[in-house]
Amino acid sequence: MVESWTRLALDCLFPRSCPPCDEALAPGAVSDLCPTCTAALVAPPPTSCVRCGGTVAAPAAVCSGCLRRPPAFARAVALGPYRADLGSPNVLARTVQCLKYRGHRTLAAPLAELLAAHYPFAPDALLVPVPLHTARLRSRGFNQALLLARGLARRRSLALAPRLLARIRPTEEHARLDAEARRRNVRDAFRIRSGQPLAGHSVVLIDDVLTTGATADACARALLAAGAGRVDVYTVGRTA
Repeated sequence: MVESWTRLALDCLFPRSCPPCDEALAPGAVSDLCPTCTAALVAPPPTSCVRCGGTVAAPAAVCSGCLRRPPAFARAVALGPYRADLGSPNVLARTVQCLKYRGHRTLAAPLAELLAAHYPFAPDALLVPVPLHTARLRSRGFNQALLLARGLARRRSLALAPRLLARIRPTEEHARLDAEARRRNVRDAFRIRSGQPLAGHSVVLIDDVLTTGATADACARALLAAGAGRVDVYTVGRTA
């Protein structure tokens, strides 16, 4: 109660706006996302690959990319499509960009709430956030995947291993790389920290966006090599 009154008072003095759309938030609003943006975030594609979640022509089909090069992870699921078209990204893309690149860390909470509401995997799975290299972490100041994983774990009472997976060398930003270059970029870039047994655990990798799946595949290979029984991937967005 005290927290809600404090939030209301602060909002009257310093009104907040929704970062993705810049619309004014109602005084005392719990979420930093407006209702319109929140409602637009969850939009699963009508036809998606049962393996990687990418768009396919027919329902319940495996895409050509997964047929040519099956990923190490068993299944990838996202809240909705990530469309970052130049000048007109969709709401989900704008929200992720505000979190990841503009420092709006409070957006992790409503995104984690949505991830928890639509969580599709086993209730005894171990959540593992995709790690950043220490240099990238120092530069950004936080790991968005860890913020999302923590929020999801708390809301669904799921086990979380925040330091299980390590990125052992710096890698290039993927935005300007094609699929093959991304695979080369993250090959052998991840390892399991010593003293962290997996022993057949079902693992769910958490990240903000899945694009080609190269990073998720590299992480999954490291986890499976260390004894994980299965690796699934859960993200906010999937590139359309």
